[in-house]
Amino acid sequence: MDTLLLCGGPLEEDFALTVLEDLKPDCIIGIDRGLNFCYRQNIHPDYILGDFDSIDREVLDYYEHQSEIPVKRYKPEKDATDTRIGLELAIKLGSSRVFLLGAAGGRLDHYMGNLQSLTAARIQGVEAWILDSRNALTVLDKPFTIQKEKQFGKYVSFFSMSDKVEGMTLTGFKYPLHEYTMTNYDGIGVSNEIQEETARVEFRTGMVLMVMSRD
Repeated sequence: MDTLLLCGGPLEEDFALTVLEDLKPDCIIGIDRGLNFCYRQNIHPDYILGDFDSIDREVLDYYEHQSEIPVKRYKPEKDATDTRIGLELAIKLGSSRVFLLGAAGGRLDHYMGNLQSLTAARIQGVEAWILDSRNALTVLDKPFTIQKEKQFGKYVSFFSMSDKVEGMTLTGFKYPLHEYTMTNYDGIGVSNEIQEETARVEFRTGMVLMVMSRD
């Protein structure tokens, strides 16, 4: 099941509409200020949640009167961000893939928390992505391939999301690596490019953040 989270950070509406059209998610979760976008675009999420400290009052009133949509309200003083709670709900519902819009930009502390959430999802066996018009980010825990014709943007960067990634080998890239040990303060993985039709990323241990970007 594919689930789309409409989060409370800066949300590019044209891009979000394109993602909705292309993805056709099985489930939509509206999170706090992300509901403003839903309201403007006449989108009825399957679930609504948040502490609602940054949403327009008329928008919240409108959705709270839609009796078929479950609304989960939380106090602002809590141990997890609204986005993290939304991601955990998506996982609990049985999602195999989760896509986050409105989860990049804005406050850096929230953005860092969202990056950590990608790792938390992967540990639970769920593929999670943060998307905006210039970037697509996900965390992986096993070797994978990238088809050049399907990549997002021109650049592909890799970062360790664990203490280290052992045996990092990049094949089919402009800047290859072989059996490299990447630490979580290592910058060698920034701004690579795919040169072959199929590029392969291999590693034995650790977790890798992949960032696909375009100018």
